[in-house]
Amino acid sequence: MIPWLLALIVAGSVLAIGAVHTPTLALVSLVTAIATALTLRASALGADRQSYVRALPTLTLLGLTAYTLLQAVPMPLSWLERLSPASADVWSRALMPLGEAAPRYASISLDPGATLVEATKWLTYAGVFITAAFVGARLGARLGITLVFGSAFVAALTTIAHGLLGATQVFGLYQPRFSVAAWHVGPLLNPNNLAGYLNLGALAGLGLLLTSRPLLPSWVTGIGLTTIVGVGVIASSRGGLLVLPLGLALFALISRRRRARQQRPGSRGFSTAAWWLWLLAIGGGALLAALATTNRTLSELADDNLDKLALFYSTLPLLADHWLLGVGRGAFETVFPAYRQWPGNIVFTHAENFVIQWAAEWGIPVAAAALAALGVAFRPGKIALRGTTASIGAWVGCVVLLAQNLFDLGLEVPGVTIALAATLGSLWGEAHRRERPLRRAPSDEPGAEPRRAWQMAACATASGLAMIALMCSFGWRDVDHDRRSLRAMTDAGAASGAGWPRLREELRAAMLRHPAEPYFPLLGAVAALQGRSMSPLPWLQRALERSHRNGRAHLLLAEVLASRGAREQALLSLRLAVEDDRDVTAAAAGLARQWSRGWDDLLRAVPEGRAGAEMLERMATGWSPQGDTELRLRCAEEAIARAPTRVAAHWAAGDTLLSMLEDPLSPRCGGAEDAAARRAACERQIEEHAAAIQGSQESSFFAVQLRARLLLLRKRPEEAEQVLAGRCERVDNRAACHRLRVQAAAQIPSSEHLSPAIRDLMSASCGAPAACAAAATWVGDLLAARKDLTSAVTYYARAAQDEPTEERLLKLADAASRAGAHVEAAHAIERVLQQNGRRGGDNAELRRRLLDEKAKALAPTLTP
Repeated sequence: MIPWLLALIVAGSVLAIGAVHTPTLALVSLVTAIATALTLRASALGADRQSYVRALPTLTLLGLTAYTLLQAVPMPLSWLERLSPASADVWSRALMPLGEAAPRYASISLDPGATLVEATKWLTYAGVFITAAFVGARLGARLGITLVFGSAFVAALTTIAHGLLGATQVFGLYQPRFSVAAWHVGPLLNPNNLAGYLNLGALAGLGLLLTSRPLLPSWVTGIGLTTIVGVGVIASSRGGLLVLPLGLALFALISRRRRARQQRPGSRGFSTAAWWLWLLAIGGGALLAALATTNRTLSELADDNLDKLALFYSTLPLLADHWLLGVGRGAFETVFPAYRQWPGNIVFTHAENFVIQWAAEWGIPVAAAALAALGVAFRPGKIALRGTTASIGAWVGCVVLLAQNLFDLGLEVPGVTIALAATLGSLWGEAHRRERPLRRAPSDEPGAEPRRAWQMAACATASGLAMIALMCSFGWRDVDHDRRSLRAMTDAGAASGAGWPRLREELRAAMLRHPAEPYFPLLGAVAALQGRSMSPLPWLQRALERSHRNGRAHLLLAEVLASRGAREQALLSLRLAVEDDRDVTAAAAGLARQWSRGWDDLLRAVPEGRAGAEMLERMATGWSPQGDTELRLRCAEEAIARAPTRVAAHWAAGDTLLSMLEDPLSPRCGGAEDAAARRAACERQIEEHAAAIQGSQESSFFAVQLRARLLLLRKRPEEAEQVLAGRCERVDNRAACHRLRVQAAAQIPSSEHLSPAIRDLMSASCGAPAACAAAATWVGDLLAARKDLTSAVTYYARAAQDEPTEERLLKLADAASRAGAHVEAAHAIERVLQQNGRRGGDNAELRRRLLDEKAKALAPTLTP
């Protein structure tokens, strides 16, 4: 019974999306509590009673659980000020935007609900370890190792199945909240987590393949190993691929050392067949990975992003502020934004290094003590060098997983850590059996053993149920849930009118659950600005306190300052917004254009370097044709001076110069004096911008567009059409290029070029019905303006067929009536009336027009 429950826990936890969600974690924890209770009862009745609870790893895991639970216990704020001044400061200012005093009681943890979830996880890990240790002591470590290997095999198979089916949902039930690439959809959606889990399974399988007494046939283990290695490579985890060869080398080194210590003279190592089977399994996995590798896989492996190193560096001030007691297990996500030192709107849920994660959340003393205790308990001399080949492979798999988690944190996923705990428990149980053979201890009194057994089982069950109850009561509303629910309320207009009191209470409750989170004060500022019920400034102050590099808060602050007449401060806030978050550049550029009175004002809002170049480019490209062309051109030229390869800036400069050429009074490209020279200079600059665009991005439509428009401005439409005809099939925006080609062909006196141009435009535009209808409508408008009504009717009819809007049907009716096709005009009007009827409306004017078109259609047959 107990081994089956262990198998259910290990496999179920990973297949249930890693048990990262509270409901699935509660279910896994419940099964673990039952398994632990049965284990403790069987242990108390057997020869090794209570030995698993007294073991150093178990005491360490239970101690971490107790300390984590203690972090979530409220205490008077005055006590917390003495124990952790930094945490007390966060709590004391949590309700400042609401104008309320600090809460009287606060916990060490800055996210108590998340800390209770973590306490449940660690109690679950302790239960898994106890259960696996019992199984390892009774049946050997090979059973637990085989369970972990089998679970990794199943995870790999399900990932392959999702990839073959092109699935976007896990098991057709769960839709990920973030974008997941093809062949990454599966139980473990993060490729780093998947690679770490599969590496553990691969090395466990390697040990099972080479052991002298395997539980599975060698061919089954070989197939499983091939699949695991192949999917591990496809996962495209740089850390996972880096540590796997190191693990293989470590396995070979330890195996050789163990044989040197234990072999007798004349004895042999692994059989040749076993080694060949191992090589075939690894080679097959590499072949499977090569067959399934895509360009995206290679680009992910070649990614040289080193932001994680900056993450480690940014965590040092956090460690300095909370070195003694930590921020609370699970609170890193909400606390870290106050220490983030680089721009962007990225949420880091973890430190991506389990040592830093533990030190930040538990404090350095507890983290160091836990690492030392677990390191002593599972040192290689105690486990690897004395165990079987299967034990060596499993131990090396654990080391490889931990090594990867120095850069790719996966231990925060319960399914991964449960597999690690099951492996280590199995290894510890077998080693414990070797050191202390099972023998029955004498009973103190008759009936004492059964009573003690039931007491221990009841204690384990009660502890598990109590922890699950606490987690479900206080931890189910995690920070992500609160973010999404409050955002939905704000978007629904709850900030105004009668909805504000409820939104205010929900924000207050969320800020008490997550006092360090900067998103809720930002939402409060948005709500205050929308509802005008209170000042948004205290909310923005708190948001910027908890996240200094907060571009969206600075952007909102700029709007508030501008509304109060503080224009210069508003422009400075726009600059800070762009420096902190490049994603707000477009919005900041639009506001800067709106608020600025000249070039000097614009520069106040523009940061230095490439961020400023992008903002200047956005200003130039977003300028309306009726705007200040001199200022637009200056923005584009300054952007080019800062970043010469920016394509859109070159296009904006060329487009502005073309607009100036069209204006004979333009001081730059026209005027009364030296007009020809100025015009020639502008034309040369346009050609230079087109050449720069083509040099930076040869397939860009912008270069062709500038040259073609310049030719049209010179009244040379034949050359423009010829240039476009030769380039439109090779540019990145074929539809826009062919549309310009049609405009050029329409200016040619002869119509021989127009029909091919229209045909190519329709071919390039008709990838989707809506785009096809829009292109056909545009062509119909152009032909109607040329008085080619018969052809216009053809294209209007096509547009109405692809997307029959009322506007298109009425255009069709007008063109058909003017062309004498009264039957088609009447049919189009009837379709409009039918649409109106379905909406419950009517149009008497259209009905009269319908009768008129029908009468005109019948007129020839009634004429004598």
